[in-house]
Amino acid sequence: MLTLCGLYLAQGVPWGFVTITFASWLAEPAQGITAKQLGPILAVATLPWSFKFLWGPLMDRFTIRSWGRRRPWIIFAQSMAIMILGGMMLIDDLPNLIWTQEEASGNWKVIFSLIPGPLAALILLANIFISLQDVAVDALAVDLLAENERGRANGLMYASNYLGTAIGGAGLGYIVSQYGIQAGLAGQALLLAGIMLLPICFRERPSEYVQTDEAEENLQGFLANNLKRDSQHKANKKPPPEQTATGGLPAGSLDLAASPYLPPASMADTALPATTPEVLETSSGTKASSNVSKSVFANLFRAFSLRATLLGAIIALGVKIGSGAITVVLLDYLMKEGDWTQAQYTRVTGGWAIMLGLGGSIVGGFLADIFGPKRLILAASLTLGTLWVSMGSIPGALNNQNVATVLLLGQELLLALLSVSLFALFMSISWPRIAATQFTTYMAFLNLSTTIGSYSAGYLSNDYTATDILIFAGAIQVLIVLPVLLIDPQQTRRVLPA
Repeated sequence: MLTLCGLYLAQGVPWGFVTITFASWLAEPAQGITAKQLGPILAVATLPWSFKFLWGPLMDRFTIRSWGRRRPWIIFAQSMAIMILGGMMLIDDLPNLIWTQEEASGNWKVIFSLIPGPLAALILLANIFISLQDVAVDALAVDLLAENERGRANGLMYASNYLGTAIGGAGLGYIVSQYGIQAGLAGQALLLAGIMLLPICFRERPSEYVQTDEAEENLQGFLANNLKRDSQHKANKKPPPEQTATGGLPAGSLDLAASPYLPPASMADTALPATTPEVLETSSGTKASSNVSKSVFANLFRAFSLRATLLGAIIALGVKIGSGAITVVLLDYLMKEGDWTQAQYTRVTGGWAIMLGLGGSIVGGFLADIFGPKRLILAASLTLGTLWVSMGSIPGALNNQNVATVLLLGQELLLALLSVSLFALFMSISWPRIAATQFTTYMAFLNLSTTIGSYSAGYLSNDYTATDILIFAGAIQVLIVLPVLLIDPQQTRRVLPA
């Protein structure tokens, strides 16, 4: 349990550092970074999390068994993230590595609009490995935790992730404000390296893999004995009259089975000896795996053909666009026009807001059970939209630090309530036959929604003020959740077979 909590904490630290501490440091007027540049930086930090479901099949297929099934992936992913984030200490002028479209020509303009320079590429690469580690740790938790431990463990691991975000945001933010960005990068690298000692020293139930090896050896021995016995049986059997002495084959044929090499075609044409059902199941594993993959995609398409599941996907793709854009716009405005310091911003967003978000997540789970996820989604999203519209409509509201603090804390609480209620709804409308795949798809859409918002903030900030974007985002937030009224949470289980 200690190892799992430590690994979830290790996921939160770089997330809090990049999206809060590092982003606020870049937004300082002295760095000369605009909102148009800052938006893609935060976008590439969230982008890999939209596609992390791709890592699962890769991990299930490849591993180093002597190390364990998940442990090699965890150590590899975390060590690569440490190398990338720690290597940024060697760069003296980090803001100079953020480029713009105007500095490129041809196809490079498109690339720079998505990944604006080497610094964004480093952040993207680091988060690819962090998302890889996240999937590996999730799989490790599933492998190791007993059924009666999972509820308690999920609570502790979720809290550990929030704690890591607070450390990366408020803790490392304080270090950066006092000693500079290089000190913050060094502190992060040392902290992650220390946590990596847990999976290095941790043994992943080796007995299971020893048993698996023994089972495979027994299976191979069983097949070898069957083949040997079958060969002896054929050797003692007299050939029919129409056959010659050429190994029992018709005249003029070549006995390929007598050669050291047996072509695959001959193997396919040779009758296999009678085996147990377990052996037959193993021999057809590749074909079954292919059929399962096709079946999953077919079922996923079928699941999203219903009104409830399709509307859920539309909501997931749009519900976090506003928060992604507002994060960039508010950060840029407060640091440049609101007279906020980097220390103030990280203390509020990386400290109090994170703790409030954790509390909101816990309370939101109970509220969703009491009032239903649809009601909570509507209440949280409508309140959030109203908050943004109000703050954008009141002249000078963002210039008052107390009012801006209320906005930052309030939106974090409401976003936590909204997220938890969305999780509950997506679980309800997922088809049990492919629940894991479908729910993961919804989570990917939510992450992609945030990424789209971060990208859009850079373009909107060129033509609109921060207050205009607040009003626009608030209106979108209200409208995007209205389709939830048309969602029947029981439609999937009622229409589709169990």
